[in-house]
Amino acid sequence: MVTQSGGFDPALTRRSRIAIGAGPWIVAAVVHLVVYAIVHGQLPNEVVSHVGGDGPDGFMEPLRLVAITVGVFLGEAVLFGYLLVRRQQTVERYRLLAACAWGVAAGEGYLLIASFAANAGLSDPRDLDFPMSVHVPVAIAICLVVGAIGATLVWKADRR
Repeated sequence: MVTQSGGFDPALTRRSRIAIGAGPWIVAAVVHLVVYAIVHGQLPNEVVSHVGGDGPDGFMEPLRLVAITVGVFLGEAVLFGYLLVRRQQTVERYRLLAACAWGVAAGEGYLLIASFAANAGLSDPRDLDFPMSVHVPVAIAICLVVGAIGATLVWKADRR
């Protein structure tokens, strides 16, 4: 809850703020592990790990890519969890950080899952190129929608 001075009411617990900031990254990490568990038998020895302007230009073993990705997601969970419990933060900044956490976690998760699907042969292999006309607009739309959901959750938590 927001006080008249613009600060946070202690009723909005530190734990709920951490959950709002870290939650989407933890979910993204778990989803990525689940997708890997489902498709790992269909993945080649090396999968696309980076796509440049001219198409795929980075490759690595699937398990290594999953380990790095999950590690990055958990690092982002710690970062956003910390950022959302910092003191002397305006309500607007708090809501923006929550929206960014939710939106970017979902957008990154989408791109990585699309890559695994293409590497496993579950979608068009051209998806590995991540054409700007398809994947980037979809990722942006996902970021905006899920970011709005994150901001709404914070707004509702503030109103309690």
